[in-house]
Amino acid sequence: MGLELKNRAVSYVEPILFVTHGVYCPFERIPTRLIAKTTPDWLFVLVSVAVTMNFHALSNLSALKDRAFAKFWLAWGPGFTTMENESAVPALVASAYGVVVEIGPGSGNQLPRMDISKLEKVYGIEPVISLHAALRLSIKENKLNDIYHIVPGSIEDETVLEKFGITPGTVDTIISIQVLCSVPHPQETIRRLYQLLKPGGQLIIYEHIQNEDMVTKQVQSKLFYFLVEPANPAGLWRAD
Repeated sequence: MGLELKNRAVSYVEPILFVTHGVYCPFERIPTRLIAKTTPDWLFVLVSVAVTMNFHALSNLSALKDRAFAKFWLAWGPGFTTMENESAVPALVASAYGVVVEIGPGSGNQLPRMDISKLEKVYGIEPVISLHAALRLSIKENKLNDIYHIVPGSIEDETVLEKFGITPGTVDTIISIQVLCSVPHPQETIRRLYQLLKPGGQLIIYEHIQNEDMVTKQVQSKLFYFLVEPANPAGLWRAD
């Protein structure tokens, strides 16, 4: 009983750290490479609060959001990748074939899991420009230079997609790994993704779900709603 209560308490506190990290990412001045490789999460939060905040950056909210999410993801992304190793994600990504569209590749966490022998072309649709440098590095490390193309936009940017030849009925596989949680209208996005698929194509989605434990579900839906919505200046996630 004691261990169960301890684990439950930890599971409630950890997301608060996650949210707090996201709150201060728009303002902190710590170099991204230090955040991603050497700074413990708890220390990052304390230092972020203490450093001089760059309020001038607020004059360009779009660029601020871009840099904030890049810093946030470079710090937390590797942890998500590690957790995914115990899930179906590696096998799902490895099943991608033909012309592939990856939604929100971030810094390229899924690239090592792709089976290059099955791939014709891969288009990574990544709207966060500040992540492109890390993504290009991952492309090179995984020897995908000749077939992987970074698309600087979102799935809603039809004009941008058309420039890369991504039109209805042209894609064999679409990959979306823990991305729809940050999409404003996920059902509409899914409909748009289906339209891109060739007949018989596959849409691979791996996403967060509500906890089956009733108490935890209530905490997630009630308490964290009030934490996330007011503390979401960078627009990093949805509260639901």
